[in-house]
Amino acid sequence: MIFRQLLRFGLVGALATLVHMLIGATLIHSGWPALGANPVSFVIAFVVSFMGHYGFSFSDQEADIVTSLKRFSIVACGGFIVNEALLALLIWSGAVPQILALIFSTGAAAIGSFFASRNWAFQKSSTDRDQITRFF
Repeated sequence: MIFRQLLRFGLVGALATLVHMLIGATLIHSGWPALGANPVSFVIAFVVSFMGHYGFSFSDQEADIVTSLKRFSIVACGGFIVNEALLALLIWSGAVPQILALIFSTGAAAIGSFFASRNWAFQKSSTDRDQITRFF
């Protein structure tokens, strides 16, 4: 089960990351600064990511969609803060080109997001379990 979940998370994450990268790279090549293109890319990739993880990666965990959305929003925003801070650091240091900095910062944030999503964002909360028990 864990392997299948990890594989599914990876597939959805890869799709969301690809969306993030393609939109970010397109905006950067269109003249947008990377620090402006990244938030726009993040928002679009967030929608892809949540829908995929809730409906595919963690669908067997039967978590409440509202609770999962709230929790995943926290996870994703935390990941975005790490992503944006690392991106800014890499750009301002001049260590790598902007596109490579975007790829590296987004990949690093994705690793942390898997663990937080699996172990918290898409977990059935105790109140969900209590409501089911009371129903029956």
